[in-house]
Amino acid sequence: MLKMIELPYPLNALEPYYSKETLELHYNILYKGYVDNTNNVQERLKLARDKNDFSNIKCLEKDLSFFGSGVILHELFFENMGPPIPTEPNMKLLQQIIKNFGSYEAFKQQFTEASKTVEASRMVYFGMG
Repeated sequence: MLKMIELPYPLNALEPYYSKETLELHYNILYKGYVDNTNNVQERLKLARDKNDFSNIKCLEKDLSFFGSGVILHELFFENMGPPIPTEPNMKLLQQIIKNFGSYEAFKQQFTEASKTVEASRMVYFGMG
């Protein structure tokens, strides 16, 4: 049975870049939903194995993949984010950025614009139905 990881920082630690409310939504609603649904599907898979009834296996495996990946992706996010650290890139990285993008400002602009178009899975959480 999966258990939610504890956040390694308080819910407001990512402000002003990521609001407390947004992090709370991702942790307490979305991530919790992925964990709960993954556990639910694992229980349903165990029941299917116990009964030797695999008539719904395609749906169960698809759900396990979807909800399980939601758990993994949220945990990666939580573990790789942290309070802001006021730093600039080191000289070697800055030189490579300038070489590849023309300037640090051009890099930041392209990164910002690209992040606006990132697509993610859109889970409507109503349970397993």
